[in-house]
Amino acid sequence: MMISEEEKRQILSKYSGDTSDELLTYLKRHFPVTEIKHDWMDEPIKFIQIQDKSRLLKDNKKYLTDRIYSIILDMWIGLGDKKMRRTIKKYLDGVK
Repeated sequence: MMISEEEKRQILSKYSGDTSDELLTYLKRHFPVTEIKHDWMDEPIKFIQIQDKSRLLKDNKKYLTDRIYSIILDMWIGLGDKKMRRTIKKYLDGVK
């Protein structure tokens, strides 16, 4: 399922105000997303790299949020639990 830019903007708008731009930049740099696309595929398959392992991005948001949260918890403790999780979810929604 491919989403349009308008739908993507609408999804990301629900996270406005309660996320950290610094953490978002950190996530983009340390948890890269790769994409596999072939001619016979309707939509590409996307993977996120977490601790040198590729994890499927589609229909896996809760697991990936918990996994990334447990990795970054000690480094970003000053942000607070809610803000960290919302920022991770925003990142995952943004790369879908």
